[in-house]
Amino acid sequence: MRRVGTYDPTGGWFPPVVKWLLIANGAVFALQILVGAATGSDALLVLFGLRPATVIERGWVWQPLTYMFLHAGFFHLLLNMFVLWMFGAEIERLWGTEEFLKYYVVCGLGAAALLFAFNWGSYTIGASGAVLGVLLAFGMLFPDRYIYLWFLIPVRAKWLVVGIAAIEVLYLVAGSRGGIANAAHLGGMATGWIWLKRRGGDGGALERLAAKWRRRRLKLVEGGRRGKGDPRTEAEIDRILDKISKHGLDSLTDEEERILDEASRRDREE
Repeated sequence: MRRVGTYDPTGGWFPPVVKWLLIANGAVFALQILVGAATGSDALLVLFGLRPATVIERGWVWQPLTYMFLHAGFFHLLLNMFVLWMFGAEIERLWGTEEFLKYYVVCGLGAAALLFAFNWGSYTIGASGAVLGVLLAFGMLFPDRYIYLWFLIPVRAKWLVVGIAAIEVLYLVAGSRGGIANAAHLGGMATGWIWLKRRGGDGGALERLAAKWRRRRLKLVEGGRRGKGDPRTEAEIDRILDKISKHGLDSLTDEEERILDEASRRDREE
């Protein structure tokens, strides 16, 4: 395990939700190509892309969900899926499948909601709103992790998120060109921020993450651990778990890793 705070998403590779989202988005994109070639039209865009006016006027209420699975081109798809895998895999492993899926969908719907104010008569497609919600969560949960922009420039996750949000606001205010739905991007990030703050309780989102990590990795029982003659206190375990929630697994020392491994083995034996 590395001792630097650089993010590596490859541990575990493809947890279930990330894996099936990648497959679903890829399959829908292939279907887009086939339908377009067969009909010479954008039938899938009209039916399943998000046009707020159509949702209200025709009652096509599925569009705020289905638009997330359509993409405007291969590189649009590739970028979204790469970011989803890079940041979503770690979050899903920590939160669990159900929680991560719920968060992803809610961010996508939040992105769609803002489009009703800014893109009333236009079609929007793509997973960018939901994916940027995932990036926002990573920046909040692991603020000091280093992300390498273009694989060269190290930037802490929190500053990357702040920078992207600022750029999206500027483009939205100035009026972006090139068909980029900045409102959807901001909607996904804002929804993610609200979700994490509301679900975090008094201790905040990071404390909530630490609690989930305790239940999943150490299987702590109510009222304390059942360790047999263990010299370590619950406070020491909590301190290490809090460190994980703030800085990730890469921040642990060899001694801290050993403590967690011993606690995990004892829980399995009991």
